[in-house]
Amino acid sequence: MLKNHHKTALILEDDIRFEPYFVYQLQRLFEEAGNIKLDWDMMYLGRKKSVNAKEPKVKGTDFIVEADYSYWTLGYAITARGVKKMIEAKPFEKLVPLDELFPIMFDKHVNAELKSAFPVRNLKAFSAEPLLMYPTHYTGEFGYVSDTEQSLQYNQQNDNRSSKEEL
Repeated sequence: MLKNHHKTALILEDDIRFEPYFVYQLQRLFEEAGNIKLDWDMMYLGRKKSVNAKEPKVKGTDFIVEADYSYWTLGYAITARGVKKMIEAKPFEKLVPLDELFPIMFDKHVNAELKSAFPVRNLKAFSAEPLLMYPTHYTGEFGYVSDTEQSLQYNQQNDNRSSKEEL
């Protein structure tokens, strides 16, 4: 994205279901943001927000809220400035999943220990409300597949392989 000088990118999971009139709703969302000159880095389009989330509507909009703690990121738009902020945080050195990193970076994560690993938390995050996409299946439903939730934890101390190539 940065190499090709794109201003924004739309990132979508492969197992989402679009709400009816998705394209129209997406256009309307960004027209609203543009009309009020919203200063944003990241905009959730699909996610699971915390039950206790306090997400005030952005003044002058009908469909944009200030994002609170969220997880299970299904889709989002991000600006080049937002990508730069994420890269500058060096998330690969700390191995934090993106679903957790976003709320850390906009300073709404519920875990203070995780937040402390990222001293600069200035991502400007918002969300579509109502959401524009949902998962095709929820955990436990017939047809639900996860490549992460059933995986085993890697224990390096008990691993006798001598090189990364053997992993």
